[in-house]
Order: sequence, then structure tokens, then C-alpha cells
Amino acid sequence: MARRDYYDIDDILAGQERVPCLLRVDLDGLGTAGSGTSKVQRNQRWALPYWMGERLDTEGFIEMSTPAVFSKRASRMYAASATSMQLRAISPHYYQFGLQLADIVPGLPAVLRNMYMERVQRVAQISQQGQNVEGLEFVQSLDRTEAKLMQKYQAAQGAMADWQHGRAYKLDKAGVF
Repeated sequence: MARRDYYDIDDILAGQERVPCLLRVDLDGLGTAGSGTSKVQRNQRWALPYWMGERLDTEGFIEMSTPAVFSKRASRMYAASATSMQLRAISPHYYQFGLQLADIVPGLPAVLRNMYMERVQRVAQISQQGQNVEGLEFVQSLDRTEAKLMQKYQAAQGAMADWQHGRAYKLDKAGVF
């Protein structure tokens, strides 16, 4: 299980992403009112939040599958053109959710690392050069992790400009006792 930060709201929200699951056992008393029965049969497919699916998988009630956004096919698409992917549309917490799935999806950490490294170069470039139409389109595709990094880059650019113009620090003489 990947390490999580209990107090990080983004980590909590990433755990809300749904994963496909297959029910391994029959469950009594969980049917919906419209189905006419209170029994849920095994081998039914459900999409559950990751935090719930992980626990039920550990207990042996379900079998989690890899979400489509982290499949081998999707990984090949990301490798072909990582900067053209609309990560915010896929999942606003794409990287954090991917890190949570790292234990059940072989090779995912390497895919995430390569994709992040390619995209972070573009984030840095846009932060330094300013935004044009193409840059704005890319900025709108950033997930939460990348958006936070973009904000830090921009703050650093502002601090650098202040330092270069002598506005960063001002020395005052000490008062005499």
C-alpha cells in the first residue's frame, strides 16, 4: 500500500477516484430497492472509490482491476505525447491517484515519473517565458500537482525579479540601546 498523508486534502480526494471491481462473494442485504431482491450476486462488476475498494480487496470481498486511465494502452499514449494529455479532464488528482495505485499496477511508477518529468519541463518553460495561447491550453490541462508546481515556479520568478531589482531585502541599522 502506498503511503498516504492523512491530513492532505488532495490525497483524500485522490482516494475518491473510482476503480473497477469484481465481486468475489454473494452479499445479502445490499440490493437496491428497485431490483426487487436484497441479494447481490458474485461476479458483478462495480466501480467503487479506491479507498473502499482497497480495503474490500484486502478482505477478499472484491478484486480490483486497473482503471482504464492507467492501462497499458493509456501508458503507451502518455509515452508518445505526455504534454498533449489533458490530465485535468482525466483526473484532477492524476499523479496522487496513480501513486496510490502503484502497488497494484506494475510499471506505473516509471510511467508516472517519465510523464511528470516531460510535463514539468513544459511547466517550467511556460513559467519563465509567460503564457501564450498554446501555453494557456497546456496550463488548463494541468492536474493539481502540476498546478501547484506552476504556482511555485511563478512565485520564484517574482522573487528573482525582486532580488535583481534590489527589492527583496532591505537592511536597516540596529537601534542603539
